[in-house]
Amino acid sequence: MIMTDELIVQQLKHRETQLLNELNKVRLALKAFIDDINFGVSDTIGGYSDSNIPAQFDKNLTYGSKILFILSQSEKPMLVDEITERLHRLEPELELNRLHKSIGHNVSMLAKYAKVKKHPFNRKIKYSL
Repeated sequence: MIMTDELIVQQLKHRETQLLNELNKVRLALKAFIDDINFGVSDTIGGYSDSNIPAQFDKNLTYGSKILFILSQSEKPMLVDEITERLHRLEPELELNRLHKSIGHNVSMLAKYAKVKKHPFNRKIKYSL
């Protein structure tokens, strides 16, 4: 098959459209992660103001915000299992194994960005604000 200039331009435009669609998907995912990470960032080093932690539970909150809410309600550091149990009581329709994985990932990201504190506990980690 002979490649004409018109065919080459058509293929390049098609590829450009595909790449722009992929770029938009990456931008949306990146924005979602950045928004989730930046939620609750305090102006004080290593601390939170009450306005950064949700005052009440809402099913539409991100997992990070839900975790911060649950930790704010606790008097002591909590294991991922304990956070999962509390959240499952608030949202019983969620599948427990998937919920546990999501909470484990999100709480470790919160710790990575110094939004929660880690406390070693019998080969596990407890988390607090």
